[in-house]
Amino acid sequence: MKSYLKYKNLYASLVLLVILLFAFFLRLYGINWDQNQHLHPDERFLTMVTQAVSWPKSLSEYLDTNLSPLNPHNNNFGFYVYGTFPLFFVKAVAEFIGKADYNSLTLTGRLISATLDTLTAFLVFLITFKITKRWITSIFSLFIYTFSVLPIQLSHYFTVDPFLVFFSTLTFLLILHLKEHEKITSILLTSVLAGMSFGLAFASKIQVLLFLPTLLIGIILLPKKRDLLGILLSLSVFITSAFFSIRLAQPYLFAEDSLLSLKLNTKTLDNWKELNNQYSEKTYRDNISIYFPPATIFINAKDYLFPLENIILWGSGIPLGLTYIIALIFLSFKSLKHIQKSSNWPILLIIFWISYFFLYQGQVFAKYLRYFYIIYPFLSIVAALFLTELKGNKTGKFVTLLILLPTVIWALSFMSIYSRGHSRIKASEWIYRNIPAKSYLTHEHWDDMLPLCIKSHPCGNYYNHIELPLYDTDTEEKWIKIKEKLDKAEYIILSSNRLYGSIMTVPDRYPKTSKYFESLFDASLGFVKVAEFTSRPTIPFFRSICITPPWTWYGKIARKLQECDSDSISFVDDYADESFTVYDHPKVLIFKKTNENP
Repeated sequence: MKSYLKYKNLYASLVLLVILLFAFFLRLYGINWDQNQHLHPDERFLTMVTQAVSWPKSLSEYLDTNLSPLNPHNNNFGFYVYGTFPLFFVKAVAEFIGKADYNSLTLTGRLISATLDTLTAFLVFLITFKITKRWITSIFSLFIYTFSVLPIQLSHYFTVDPFLVFFSTLTFLLILHLKEHEKITSILLTSVLAGMSFGLAFASKIQVLLFLPTLLIGIILLPKKRDLLGILLSLSVFITSAFFSIRLAQPYLFAEDSLLSLKLNTKTLDNWKELNNQYSEKTYRDNISIYFPPATIFINAKDYLFPLENIILWGSGIPLGLTYIIALIFLSFKSLKHIQKSSNWPILLIIFWISYFFLYQGQVFAKYLRYFYIIYPFLSIVAALFLTELKGNKTGKFVTLLILLPTVIWALSFMSIYSRGHSRIKASEWIYRNIPAKSYLTHEHWDDMLPLCIKSHPCGNYYNHIELPLYDTDTEEKWIKIKEKLDKAEYIILSSNRLYGSIMTVPDRYPKTSKYFESLFDASLGFVKVAEFTSRPTIPFFRSICITPPWTWYGKIARKLQECDSDSISFVDDYADESFTVYDHPKVLIFKKTNENP
């Protein structure tokens, strides 16, 4: 019997290791997906800031908000809304390994993101095992998170989000650990570590504040010994530890260099207020001047339905996305039915966190898919708990296979975008080959200009570029100027679906610009499409098949001109939440002026 258990544990450990290695591979594969073009604007900004800041000479200088050379505000970056811990960490690692130049710094950041999200996958396994004490359920949760597309994609970026998700998930694991201790010293030590982890999550992205109520409830409910004094001590230690963690990892949130000072830095607060204004519904509905024009898409985006659609279709895939919903409903009823059992409280806490977060984030103005990344570890856990309930009979095993197999297929098909050249780079190569030098090419304000500088054509004045300010308010003056530019233009280049996708969701706000896009796509403007470049998730096949959701609305005008990749099954995500495609696989369209102009 002992030898059998030893063999079983060894087998389970090998399975765990193999899945973790595969998780790391999926997150690392194609790490230089844009070939040093820096096509993700948030990455670009973080790389520039990381290069610009420098290390202080002393702790007092480090803490001095007004003087520290590590403070972005002191390095000509007056608007900085991210946490500073990822900045410091990536800079330290990059300099330590000798990869601190502009290109290598971004790749180092991506490597760290891939590593952190792989560790998050391991945390998902540990949390599930701590709750259930079952290997199979824990392996299920690890497997589901490993093949979840949104974490895979965001692991390919040097952004603060992988830091946020790792440390918030670690904090939850540590609070679950309170359930195993009765000694006050162990409880307080765990509370210290949880506070430190929460502080690092906050110093990565302020979004973790939404997690705080769930964590505090966990500190109150989960310990075995729930006497009032112990709970108060644990809460006090957690909050104190979190404060000092934030104080050291995001020192420029504070105005003074004293470790005990609570006075906040008005520059940082003003940055956050400005960011809030940029994504305020009132700003977009009432103000003529728009802070961040691409967010126009959210003016008519349906609360809850828009993010739910993007989570199910793109962030997870339909079978897994639907499983999340069913699992949450099933586990809610089951856990509430046996609420007297303390073993169900961690599950209820996870359900509370997912539900609370979605109810909040699903109705705020900005509903980007990436904002829901923080609940993906916990969605994987509830899905695994539900699948474990199904595996007891043949039907349940078959249903489990019907869920997990398409999840793997969707993840692997998504990985195909990292196995080929970036669509903007391919479009640039085509432009250099097919469009005569000195031709007049348009580009849209608030989107990247093409062609890019590539090896065969380093930066130079090959073409005459004309910018179209299409996000400007629809006035007569705007269209007089744009008509003059179009008369001169020989090619119209759309480097993504950003403008036509968002503008055409509000035709009442942009009646003339919407009409312009309609005329462009039906060729009545006097331009015809001559090239299309996509990099969709694909599976090799003997014929071309495009699978497109029938209810698309974002950028749907392009559907009439949609092309299929050859010899593959393509999952057409051209109409997903723009942030899902615009960075690593945007759709590029090129139109050429005809002789029969209207």
